[in-house]
Amino acid sequence: MTPHEGQKRLILIGPQGSGKGTQGELLSVYLQIPTISTGHLCRTEIEHGTELGKSIEQYVRAGELVPDEIVIQMLKKRITEFDAQDGFIIDGFPRTVAQAEEAESWLRPTKVIVIEIDDAQAVERMSQRRACSQCRYKTTADFVAKHGDECPRCSGKIVQREDDLPEAIQHRLNTYHQITQPVVSYYEAHGLIERFDGAQTIPKVFMEIAHVL
Repeated sequence: MTPHEGQKRLILIGPQGSGKGTQGELLSVYLQIPTISTGHLCRTEIEHGTELGKSIEQYVRAGELVPDEIVIQMLKKRITEFDAQDGFIIDGFPRTVAQAEEAESWLRPTKVIVIEIDDAQAVERMSQRRACSQCRYKTTADFVAKHGDECPRCSGKIVQREDDLPEAIQHRLNTYHQITQPVVSYYEAHGLIERFDGAQTIPKVFMEIAHVL
């Protein structure tokens, strides 16, 4: 599927803690196109109890990656929906060069946004994250220190998730460097890469990306 004139088909790449999820949300409002997260697509299928969702849940519970064919099936369907007719922002795909190569004929990105941050700052940022164990309300360690661990949305308990512990964060960063970082080189060879310093403030990163777009 070739992009039509003016259509923006963006890919966001960056390690955990780089702020790419936040930038995706801001860009979605600014450009009036949806941000499509593969993680969100998987969770939606699981929550709706679909056959696909049951299959995904088995992989998640086993601690395994969801197979490429399932992720690609969901993405191909999602980018054809009405709200994506003027473009879309993909967060979480491709994670590997193999995925990028497979998607070359149908994803056809117009630009790849890379948000960079060093591991130490990524660990520091992410280890401050807290979330409600019931409704997933997201907040920070500073909020808990000031206001206690009761969720202001549902009165559940705010906790630090296991995957936000420093050891788990570093493991995910190592995986990113080994598996996903080569995707940047792949798209760089196609002349699609725009790099941004994720250590800056959220508004500063957003303004720099918006200027390029």
